[in-house]
Amino acid sequence: MSWDVVMIRTKSNREALDEIKSENIIPFRQTEIADEIRKIAARLGAVCNCEDLSWQELDSDKWSVEFSVGKEEEAESVMLLIRGGEPKEVFALLVADLNTRLIDCSTGEFFLPGEPTSFESWKAYRDKIVKGE
Repeated sequence: MSWDVVMIRTKSNREALDEIKSENIIPFRQTEIADEIRKIAARLGAVCNCEDLSWQELDSDKWSVEFSVGKEEEAESVMLLIRGGEPKEVFALLVADLNTRLIDCSTGEFFLPGEPTSFESWKAYRDKIVKGE
C-alpha cells in the first residue's frame, strides 16, 4: 500500500490544478529523473535503482519512493509511490532541482510549502487496514 504523489511542471508553475493545459506542461525526460534520483541518493545517503528508466527507485531506512515514469522517453507527469515514512527532504529537492510541483493524490491538491500534507491521515488509514480494523 502506498501514499501517492504526482509530480508535474508547467511553464508558470502557478496555475490551479484544473487550469493546467497540456500545451503548458514541460515534460520530464526519463534520464532527467534518473540523474536527479542519483543526485538525491548521494545527498541523503540513500540507495537508488535506475536501471529500468520507466520505473526508478529511491530507498532509505525511513522511506521508499518509486518513480513511475512510464515507457516513453518523456512524460508529462511522474507518479511517486511512497512507502514507510514521509520523505520530506526528497520532496524539497525535487521541487528545487526540477522546478516541479507535487500533487497530493489523497487530497487532489498541490503541496504548499511549509504546510502539512495528508501523509499522517493516510498513515493512520494504512495502519488500520494493516491491522485489519
